[in-house]
Amino acid sequence: MASNPSRVTIGNRLYHLVPEDTEGEFTEAFPKLQRFDDPALATVPDFKYKTLPNNKKRIRLLRLKAAAADNPQIFCELIEADYDNPFHIPTIPDIKKDDAQPNPMHNNSNPTQSDNDDSKRLEAQYQTVHKHEIRYEALSWCWGNEPEDYAIIIEEDGKYYKRTIKKGLALALKYLRYTNESRTIWIDSICINQKDDNERNHQVQMMSRIYTRAKQVCIWLGEGNADSKVAIDFIRHEIMELKKFDIICSDQKYATKWQALMVLMQRPWFSRRWMVQEISLAREATIFCGPDEILWKDFAVAVELFVEVETATHRLSEVMQKDEKFRHIPGWFEHVSELGASLLVQATGKVFRTQSLGRNPRDQHGAEKSISDQSTILRHHNTIFGNLPTIDPLERRSLLSLQYLVTTMFIFQTSEPRDVIYSLLAVARDASPYAEKSVSTDKEYTLFVRTGFSHFLEEKPFKVDYGRPYSDVCRDFVEFSIQRSFETDGIQALDILCRPWALEPPKDKSERIKETPALKPDHKQTRKHERRLTKKWMEEVNDRWKAEWKAEHKVWQWEDKEIEWIDQTPNRRKGKASRWKITYNWGWYFGWGDKENRGNSNSGKNTMKGGQNTEKDWTDVKQTSGATKVTDDIKLPSWIPLASSAPFGLFPHPGMHIQKTGRVNADPLVGVPQDGHRNYSAAQTESVDMTALKFRKRPLLGHYSLYVKGFIFDEVEQVTDASQNGSIPATWLELGGWKDAKETHPPDEFWRTLVADRGKDNRNPPYYYARACSESAIKGGLRSGGINTTALINDERNSIIAEFCRRVQAVIWNRRLFKTKAGILGLASDKVRKGDKVGIIYGCTVPVILREHNGKTDEEMRREKFEDYAESLKSVILKCEEKRKRKLDAREANERLKEYARILKITEQSNKKLMELSGAWEKRHIDKKKELNRNEPGGKNQRDSSSSISAEGSSDGGKDIDQKVSGKVKNELEAKKKDPTRYYTLLGESYVHGMMDGEALRKKFYGDIADQTFEIR
Repeated sequence: MASNPSRVTIGNRLYHLVPEDTEGEFTEAFPKLQRFDDPALATVPDFKYKTLPNNKKRIRLLRLKAAAADNPQIFCELIEADYDNPFHIPTIPDIKKDDAQPNPMHNNSNPTQSDNDDSKRLEAQYQTVHKHEIRYEALSWCWGNEPEDYAIIIEEDGKYYKRTIKKGLALALKYLRYTNESRTIWIDSICINQKDDNERNHQVQMMSRIYTRAKQVCIWLGEGNADSKVAIDFIRHEIMELKKFDIICSDQKYATKWQALMVLMQRPWFSRRWMVQEISLAREATIFCGPDEILWKDFAVAVELFVEVETATHRLSEVMQKDEKFRHIPGWFEHVSELGASLLVQATGKVFRTQSLGRNPRDQHGAEKSISDQSTILRHHNTIFGNLPTIDPLERRSLLSLQYLVTTMFIFQTSEPRDVIYSLLAVARDASPYAEKSVSTDKEYTLFVRTGFSHFLEEKPFKVDYGRPYSDVCRDFVEFSIQRSFETDGIQALDILCRPWALEPPKDKSERIKETPALKPDHKQTRKHERRLTKKWMEEVNDRWKAEWKAEHKVWQWEDKEIEWIDQTPNRRKGKASRWKITYNWGWYFGWGDKENRGNSNSGKNTMKGGQNTEKDWTDVKQTSGATKVTDDIKLPSWIPLASSAPFGLFPHPGMHIQKTGRVNADPLVGVPQDGHRNYSAAQTESVDMTALKFRKRPLLGHYSLYVKGFIFDEVEQVTDASQNGSIPATWLELGGWKDAKETHPPDEFWRTLVADRGKDNRNPPYYYARACSESAIKGGLRSGGINTTALINDERNSIIAEFCRRVQAVIWNRRLFKTKAGILGLASDKVRKGDKVGIIYGCTVPVILREHNGKTDEEMRREKFEDYAESLKSVILKCEEKRKRKLDAREANERLKEYARILKITEQSNKKLMELSGAWEKRHIDKKKELNRNEPGGKNQRDSSSSISAEGSSDGGKDIDQKVSGKVKNELEAKKKDPTRYYTLLGESYVHGMMDGEALRKKFYGDIADQTFEIR
């Protein structure tokens, strides 16, 4: 060995040695990576994926081969693993199942003996599964937008192939691979064929299984630097020593270390939405940043302490002010609780509640549980489909709803807007991912979904389809949230309309769907072509189902018809296309104007002729309505609030070389979704009217409508400037009636409006807020045009004024102060203007601002009905397809269900036999018969007595009603007539002083205000 080596390997890391007089004893060598265009790979063929079987729960795993730390090439191979066993343990594919596997369909009448038999069968099968188990880790990393310029070499069947990867992933593989043994890892970008959207939909459905079964999740934050090393050492050696915590929170020598920790917390990994699911599902997790690593649990403790101290006391910001390097920047750690890392730690700490049932199959010390203990655990999971244990080895129960997760994780970004929802399905308590093309992988779950029994599932299936238009995915989430909220508290079911969550719609099709010949967009499919296609459908329907013109009603009536469908899907038994019939009660009435202008079913060149083979035409219709058809989408409607109106964002700040979380909008008045809690009750006990709630998509007209019920109680008369950076403009004081801020106290209505009549944690505001408002006006620079609340927070050094100003900022940021015609003050978004309506929507806890658009023409209304009919037709076609699939599934499961019924019958007979022997059944039968005999006369008398009702005095009241119709009835008739001719734009929620707790309903009652059906676009 050379006497003066320039580099050395310690463990799996390669280091350069440097002289002692330089900073540090040694630094890490920058790893070399092999590029995809390396001439050495010119003759290596590109890697091509083999399709995973649809009838198995199968995944791919990457086996990272050992290599020296300085080897630029990355060698690996892809292996497959199956979850097709009752224990949901990954094994090598197609293992030979033990003959003594557990069988739920035994007919042993002795319960004790059957339990013993089940236990033995479970033990035998578990031994077989455990013998072939594949242990793996999962990698969590940030994809980013960088190109795939680097290469990995994949071995398959003794041959080598190359595949492109991103630089960040190549670095992760270099740092994670061992020098003396291979390492098995699941990596989403490699183990999933990203060019196959059906496979991706299926794998998203299996995410919870993949991450919960991984022995560890490896979190890759990227390359290390001086700040990351300081931060990780700070956590490991100082923050975790709690006895020194008060010292490091007050001593200015720790300022640099706190700043390094915040820089680490702002790594791109912490801002990606998929990470919420990945870290929440992990049994164990380790953070890797270059050569440094730290347990996720230790990092989470450090973040929690950081956020707790700064949020409660702002002590750490004061420490930064003491250091000369940072004192020029006020509020260094302001809003640190809204950082991605803080929200991630907070969310993962309360997403699940771990129960004590078991840790299958290892306890926290890594020791194996006995097979008999495993059998005992599994018997607790008996279902109608057999002994199927949970896929989660930690027996965790999800606590947060899908709406809560989606609407509170707005700080997390994703390159695919649909992933705003899809990435959180696996950790929501009330939803689970469901991929249509992969339904055959889970027969029992599919049976529940397709037969309509999903209503009884706690986790409702949410369809994952990256080919579905983005506007439809957003509508699915809104409708899902409304339905789930309605089940628990219908009074706040429509609060979802006021919570920002949706990303901007994509400019093109989903990036999850790659360009393939079958899915390559046809640029000739313009809106004009779509209009012709819709017209063609209508003509075909007219001809096929023989529409009958009803002159007396001026409508087309579509009669009940038995339809013969030509199914292009091969029959599962015969392997060929089949014809099948569906009888469906259409019951549709379509208004078409007068008889002269009605559509002619035999006109047009695309009309289907009698006897013509229509197989090709109906295939086109099916393909257009299918999941993977990519078409131009319409603009998102106003009832889908965008995440750009969320309260916080990550952006550069003056004087800082890093991005920092800052406020960009006011907090939503409706607050976060919480069971049994709401900030306001503007509609009192009025729940959402589910009969009036409708969604109507009209792509040819270019809008998406939501129909809801409510009423208008006021109109905006005066509007002031919007609040900039949380300041209170001087024009606000004038509109609020506070003429002399130096000599008089603020009007009660004005200061309560500034804080939305709520204090900290959305409780009633304290009385000292009025005094704090006066002090703020005096010292806040009112003479310069407004009250600078940010300067008061940073410079005044008064905790009472700072608390008041923070609350004001949370309420008024980017909002406008307005006054209604009734002289009431209110706050709304910066888009509000004179003439906008102030109303109540039933099911929403706060008032809303609506902009009315009048003057729909008869032609516009006719086109709307036409599109509604076309969309209904698409829906029925999909229902026909679903009925066909359900029929095929039921045919395959018929024998098994019969066996289940037989077992249940035997069990019932056995239980009845035991009850007869004990005398309990006979006694219960006699008691029930006596009770029926005793209650029968009473029931008859009650019916007889209830049939006689006095009608005295009714005639006089009837005359009064006939003589005079109340003003409310007239208003309702007028509103019912005008509603179809107008629509509204939702401008968001509003605070209206004195109208937040049911006062608007009293105004409606005494003012004869009529209910309306709002069409919101």
